[in-house]
Amino acid sequence: MKLTDFDESKCPKFQPNEAFDRCIYHEEAVNETENGYCKLPEFYRCIATPTKVIPLSYSSVGDFLTCHHLYYLKAIRGIRMRDAAVSSPLKMGTLWDKVLQKHLGDTSIDIPAIIAQYEMSEIDVAKVRGIYRAYKTLGIKVEPGGDLQAKIDMKIPFDKVWGDGTPVELLLSGYYDRKYPDHFIENKFSGRPDNYADPYFISSQIGTYFLADPELKSVTMEIIRAPQLKSTGNHKDENPNEYSERIYQDVISRPSYYFMGWSSERKTYGRKFHRAEFDTEDIRSRYLHIFREIFEARVCDGWYRNDRVCNNILPGIQCDMQSICRTGNMAENVYQIREKKVKF
Repeated sequence: MKLTDFDESKCPKFQPNEAFDRCIYHEEAVNETENGYCKLPEFYRCIATPTKVIPLSYSSVGDFLTCHHLYYLKAIRGIRMRDAAVSSPLKMGTLWDKVLQKHLGDTSIDIPAIIAQYEMSEIDVAKVRGIYRAYKTLGIKVEPGGDLQAKIDMKIPFDKVWGDGTPVELLLSGYYDRKYPDHFIENKFSGRPDNYADPYFISSQIGTYFLADPELKSVTMEIIRAPQLKSTGNHKDENPNEYSERIYQDVISRPSYYFMGWSSERKTYGRKFHRAEFDTEDIRSRYLHIFREIFEARVCDGWYRNDRVCNNILPGIQCDMQSICRTGNMAENVYQIREKKVKF
């Protein structure tokens, strides 16, 4: 890089180094074509280098489509909620993912440490524990040989070049929950399981995963309904162990309610979808258009807010960045800056 690659006007903290070839706070990313980072603790991505690529994912694209400022806060400023501050449904979904990964062979996972990290309530842990007991009692079978958390690192050519003539490539990242040579599995733990059983509403994520590997022919969505039993009436004084036992008994009594697509004969669950149900070329085209729009927003500072979604970022769910937009401040007990994957 050279100093002309930086736009000093975009960063109030910009300071050239002694060689005048970069900012003293600039750190290169592991991938040299990727936008670098800032050494200052309050920043994440270097905001003075708009001609470097920021990798996209289906979730970051969703952020940009929802609200340009939301994308800016998360992808460029690197702000994320602390694990202990996220919602109960997200905590339970994360715990279930980790429990399942450990069940399938990842012995490095420390479940008590995860529960402590997220400061999970005893009731939320009891819900996941009840589901897991039922999962084992039902003898659910899992196809062996799956690659857990297989990483996506995809490049999509763009029909432009940078100022030095270097071809522009869109970087796409993500993870499969469980990947096999010609199919993959996605696990969902949700109070609204029907949202994950409609190809239209999962096309962004699942279509992206098909796009990343042309050998994949199908996906099975392993969807679990999060327990919602109330502790009222005769159960108002039950402790977490009693609550977990009640959930376990309820799941065992009606497994198809909790494990969508449950087959008692095969001892499996899930909804299978085929590649042909997802328009991967349309998804590829959308990524290219959004990549261009994000680039334009970086050049023109087009990080405007979409206040129509602040209280409804998903049906009935408030945006978790709303307090930052309201106050202009980042509460350190709620938010933190993401870890920077710098080049050493």
